[in-house]
Amino acid sequence: MGELTMSNISRREREKQKRRQEIIDAAEKVFFAKGYDKVTMDEIAQKAEVNKALLYYYFKNKETLFFAVNLQGVRILHEIYVRCFNIDTDGYGKVKVMLQGLFDFSREYPEYFRIYCYSGTERFQMSDNEDAHEIVDLSTGMWRIMVEAILEGIADGTIRKDLDPVEMSIYLNIMATNALNLDFSFQMVLEARGISREKYWEDLLSFLNPALTQRSAWGPEK
Repeated sequence: MGELTMSNISRREREKQKRRQEIIDAAEKVFFAKGYDKVTMDEIAQKAEVNKALLYYYFKNKETLFFAVNLQGVRILHEIYVRCFNIDTDGYGKVKVMLQGLFDFSREYPEYFRIYCYSGTERFQMSDNEDAHEIVDLSTGMWRIMVEAILEGIADGTIRKDLDPVEMSIYLNIMATNALNLDFSFQMVLEARGISREKYWEDLLSFLNPALTQRSAWGPEK
């Protein structure tokens, strides 16, 4: 009887997790289509095909749903950083592939990247939500991975020894993220000059290169 009860509890828990994920998936579609501010819980309930009472049973407000959606993207990005760090190359090479990984993430998952940037604004930074805490932990983890790569580069001689690895990791994160999240006016200026997003990114890497290595290109020393 006890085993049957435990089985029933397990089944109910799986069903709850399944329903929760279905709501997150529905909310994701709405957030991606309209952004955070224009979305209402009524719209999410309608998209998820649940009544509002059930929606609020799983998520107390729109912000908690937003964090749940954002967390799915942050998990993907964190895994990219981990894979890049585990590549068999020098520290400088790991930094390069991490930055490229961020670029690829922004292209392959543009909506996740957009809400990832939006969730970093002040309005979301003091939340006590469980998913928000995991987002902070994963984001901190990505920063630490970058620091470790820079430290490896300093140790193996591929990155300048006069750099503070923590400070440089913050520079790299800020510059790379903002370069991929340009204001519309800047995008228009670049398009008018015939500079594609790919070209703009390549130029950023060439600008960052001497800051890290004092080399003239993202390749072996000449």
